[in-house]
Amino acid sequence: MNQIAEHHRRASARACILSSLLLLMMASGNVSGLEQLETMNVTATRTARTADETLASVTVITREDIEKSQAKEVVQLMDGLPGVSFTSYGGYGKTTSLNLRGTNASQVLVLVDGIRVGSATLGEPAWQHIPLSQVERIEVVRGPVSHLYGSDAIGGVVQIFTRKGAKGTHVDGEIGYGTYNTFSGNLGLSGGTDSTRYSLRLTHLDTEGFDSTVGNNPDKDGYRNTSFSGNLSHSFGNGAKLQFTGTRAEGNNQYDGFDPNVDYDEDFVQQAMNLKFLYSPAAWWDVSLAAGESRDESEGYADGSRAFVFETRRPQASWQNDFMVSDDGVLTAGLDFLRDEVDGTTEYSETTRDNYGIFAQYQDRYESGDINVGLRHDDNESFGGHTTGNLALGYDANDSLRLIASYGTAFKAPTFNDLYYQDPWGSNGNPDLEPEESSSFEVGLEGTQAWGGWSLRAYRTDIDNLIQWVQIAPWTWQPQNISSARIDGLETALTARLAGWNFVGSLTFLDPRDRNTGNLLPARSKRTLRLDADQRFGNTGLGATLRAHSYRYDDVANNIRLPGYGLLDLRLAQHLTKGWSVRAQIKNLFDKDYQTRFGYNEPGREIFVSLVYQPD
Repeated sequence: MNQIAEHHRRASARACILSSLLLLMMASGNVSGLEQLETMNVTATRTARTADETLASVTVITREDIEKSQAKEVVQLMDGLPGVSFTSYGGYGKTTSLNLRGTNASQVLVLVDGIRVGSATLGEPAWQHIPLSQVERIEVVRGPVSHLYGSDAIGGVVQIFTRKGAKGTHVDGEIGYGTYNTFSGNLGLSGGTDSTRYSLRLTHLDTEGFDSTVGNNPDKDGYRNTSFSGNLSHSFGNGAKLQFTGTRAEGNNQYDGFDPNVDYDEDFVQQAMNLKFLYSPAAWWDVSLAAGESRDESEGYADGSRAFVFETRRPQASWQNDFMVSDDGVLTAGLDFLRDEVDGTTEYSETTRDNYGIFAQYQDRYESGDINVGLRHDDNESFGGHTTGNLALGYDANDSLRLIASYGTAFKAPTFNDLYYQDPWGSNGNPDLEPEESSSFEVGLEGTQAWGGWSLRAYRTDIDNLIQWVQIAPWTWQPQNISSARIDGLETALTARLAGWNFVGSLTFLDPRDRNTGNLLPARSKRTLRLDADQRFGNTGLGATLRAHSYRYDDVANNIRLPGYGLLDLRLAQHLTKGWSVRAQIKNLFDKDYQTRFGYNEPGREIFVSLVYQPD
């Protein structure tokens, strides 16, 4: 085992060194001609801003990026982006968590078309059930954003936007098959007029899977996911716009549980719906009203008998006003409402709680710089009031170099498990818990050149009042605010064009520490690297992705060490005739054996081939 671990560590080190050299070569070599696109994002400020207007560290993944990557799941698409890492409990459909800038998985806010999603009992979303075929765009905002969104946004915010319609009538589809007897297909219909647009899409994924755990039940743990999304919008003659978005994923997941002689599976539902009204009462005033709901439902079975039910419903609403106070100055103010409701077979002393938030933000651009300042107050039934704020400054050193500095505070509300869980054997939640709190300081440099762009961000995040379940009596546990953490990080990102190839690279250095023990926080690698390279040769597209992670510990005591690893994926897209193409990919080309959580297998080499119909 030691020889195997050393082999993995050396392979990971070689991958990091090789990719770092490639990044340096691209930065210093003769590169030119990369088109700079004005990619918009709305999540960082709750207003539409281009990359050069946004002071936060942001990554925008477009529909074109998703299709080019041929990714079928969010791990393949996003893992290794600046500050982003995932852990998984074994293949398609198995529990998957995202750590953003080294924070806990529950300290990242996830939105779908503006709707907050996730389990109110666990405190995090089910990443494994997100169907990428329904996604138009993903925006990743790194750093504290509680001053705009309230709870959960300590590490940042990830917002997912579903597919939208375009003028005319459009039909597209894809059908494919691959390793582990995996079948995937999706069909989309979209269109509309100048004033009315619509989009409808149906997706199905079915895989036989593989054995998820090491030394447990030696069976194949399959997964099935059927999803639907719809988008309908209408623009009125007076400039008002009404938009409805909805997405729903449901299916079944097989997994290995506590007893190796029992077959476990669960039925799941993930749903988000939102109705939004946009209107401009005056040239200097934009109003947005939104109301919606998300659902997270899971019903588990052991040998066919129902074992548990967990249900979360989150009705929510917002009212936002954007005032153009000058040519570049925007004052944003609004109100948010969120209700968490839980139900199921587990007993909770409380099953609902309400949260009201009021926020304001001012952003402006001056001759040589930018400013963004925000403040928010949340009033929660569970713990009372909490105020967060943020200040960010940008300075243009010249036309191609910008300096950025920011400071922000954020918080994470205790989950229903933390507060209200009722165990018949004595372990209970703690209704006196306080929110987890953080403060973050960040400095950065961003540069743009004719050949591409680069960024460098350094940050420190201190988190206090971390909640841990501690033993208060024999076999009796209760959560308490007893821990604290300090996370130091450095993120680098680069885009360039070299010899006709488009390169996108990122390298993250992380030091996430428990301030009480000095140990590394579990399930975090200190070094993460990702390098994507793509090129078109006429009707043929070629691409590759390298992802590398250094070692990580799987426990808080740092006794269980998982070796680092590097994965190489290859992809091919071949245009056949008008509207038709073939896509093929090989994941984990060298069939690396690795784990992101101790005792759980990850997929080996995978091949997937699909036929695509997508008229121009």
